[in-house]
This record gives sequence, C-alpha cells and structure tokens, in this order.
Amino acid sequence: MGEPALILVTGTPGTGKSIISRLLAEELGCAHVESSTLLVEGKAAARDPTGRDTMIIVEDKARKVIRGFIESSRGACYVVSTLHPSLWLETLGENVALVILLRSDPRILMERLSERGWGRAKILENVLSEAFNTIAEELLEWGDCVLEVETSYKEPRLVLEEVFEKLEAWSVGISIDWMSVNPEIVEFVTRLVHELDLYKEGLGV
Repeated sequence: MGEPALILVTGTPGTGKSIISRLLAEELGCAHVESSTLLVEGKAAARDPTGRDTMIIVEDKARKVIRGFIESSRGACYVVSTLHPSLWLETLGENVALVILLRSDPRILMERLSERGWGRAKILENVLSEAFNTIAEELLEWGDCVLEVETSYKEPRLVLEEVFEKLEAWSVGISIDWMSVNPEIVEFVTRLVHELDLYKEGLGV
C-alpha cells in the first residue's frame, strides 16, 4: 500500500478547524489527526518558557514526528487539523492533496475567543493574526491547492457544504484581506494593536 493522502485544515484559533476537520474526516471516511496533540506527544512542542500562553514548536523534532507518523500510518487518508500548515507542507508536500484555509471576520473571532475564557493578550494576538492574514500569507506559495472558506456567520454543516462545492469546482486560491474589506474592521484592528502594545508595555515585554 502506498503512502496515505493528507488533507490539511488550518486557520486561526476560533475559525472552526477542529470541528470542520472532524466533520470532513467523517464524511470522507478518513482518520482525523490533531497536529498539536501529535507534536506534544512526540515531544516536539511544549509550553513557551517565557510564560506566554502558547506552544513552542521545535521544528527539527516536529519534522521527525511528522515523518514518523506518515511512515507508520496504515490508513489511506488523513484529515489533519493544524495551526502550522507550512510545517506539514514542507515536510510531506507530496502527500498533501488539499489545504482548507478557514477565515473569520476578526470581530466575530474576538467574540468566539472571548467565550473560551482565554487571557486578553492571547485573544488579541490571535485576532490580530487573523486580521493581518498571518496563516494565509504562510500558504501563498501553495495557493494552487488551497481552498479558502469564510466561516464568520456559518454553521459547521454549511461550511462543510461550501468546502465540497469549492472542491468540486476546484475553486482554489487565497483572496480574503480583512483590512481591505471594511473600514470598520481597520478601525477595530487599530484599537486592538494599541491595546496589545499597552499590554506589552505594562508587562515589560
């Protein structure tokens, strides 16, 4: 049996990665993998020693863990939920059949992440990451295999339907730029940048 095919589902926290990747795996009959769990169990990711509420990826170890995963895999296909799509693409690019990039209006993302009870700084960093297209820019060189789907006001099943519609039409590419969509988003993001700067100054970061 040949090596399995991978579908990556990525996006800023709060855009729906986990639930969409699980639904997609179920629909396709593929196994589901949480990249963060795989890397933590493989000792390739750990808490930031500076105290920030985030994980630090040790890239060399992470690549070994990912290669080991694919070498030991028994299934035909896997849907991988990941915050680090380029790590998977650079390590196993030949196995990646598709990348699904989930996007959400930064204002909606703020509401979703606030409901998780996260610390304010962590929320700000993630919302600004989405606003400034951080993961989208990471994927630009692989744009010909990226399906970008907006999830702001959609139930998971509707998002999944759009994924399959775009897949059938092979509607690939990255086009969403929140800062050019609506002046209100620019104003909102500007306030968040100022708030995060004040927060960092207060902590002496």
